[in-house]
Amino acid sequence: MPQNNNKTIFIYKGNISPLIPIEKFVTKVITLVRQIYPLPNIVEIQFENMDENVYGMTMLDPRFPNRIRLNQDLTLEELILPLTHELLHLNQIFTNRLQSRSGGRILWEKQIYKVDSMKLSYEDYQNLPWEYDVTIKQKKLLEFIAQNKKKLDPKNLR
Repeated sequence: MPQNNNKTIFIYKGNISPLIPIEKFVTKVITLVRQIYPLPNIVEIQFENMDENVYGMTMLDPRFPNRIRLNQDLTLEELILPLTHELLHLNQIFTNRLQSRSGGRILWEKQIYKVDSMKLSYEDYQNLPWEYDVTIKQKKLLEFIAQNKKKLDPKNLR
């Protein structure tokens, strides 16, 4: 029987107490995502105080190859969208479709992009090929999660 080496590590930046129901929710979502999309064996979820308009981001940093940052202020209901979005980016990185290069360049499916996300409009950012890929896949993923919503019921997370 194959051994399951999958692990989720939770990191809390600042004065944040561990959020056990949220950790259980995130772990169950990751388990569901793994049924459709490959992810690294170890996934790091870092909760921190982020700008109110930032819900999450994936670390495109070789020092933290499996880390997703999420805003600590999100409720369980608010968490599902940024979590699945960032897990899909993690899938892109894990499958080598999305990579960071020096000088702020991004390699997407063997094509180099020079992107300054601070200068892009929201619409232009959403049209970047790796963001568009996530948007398409997230719809399918959210449908799959909805079919398995009993596993994510808050009553089962305590």
